[in-house]
Amino acid sequence: MNNYEGVFILKATLDNDAQQKLLEEIKGVITKNKGEIEQVQTWGKRKLSYLIKKQSDGIYYLIDFKLAPEGVRKVESTYRLNESIIRVLIIKK
Repeated sequence: MNNYEGVFILKATLDNDAQQKLLEEIKGVITKNKGEIEQVQTWGKRKLSYLIKKQSDGIYYLIDFKLAPEGVRKVESTYRLNESIIRVLIIKK
């Protein structure tokens, strides 16, 4: 398993309950693909430098996790289908 770092930008219009539910879904997809969550950091609401999907603000989360290399593509494609997630960036540490 490799170490990865993922930055997730969620829509700023989500309330706290919806944010927590979506964060649990994000973590669930990683663990379903035999990954391990190491750390979750909430960066909070920030202004985007340019519009993404007609959104000017976003809620940022940083998740450190371990996952097999073949699982990363599955995880990324699942996140890109969710309309509440504006942007996903996963990099290998």
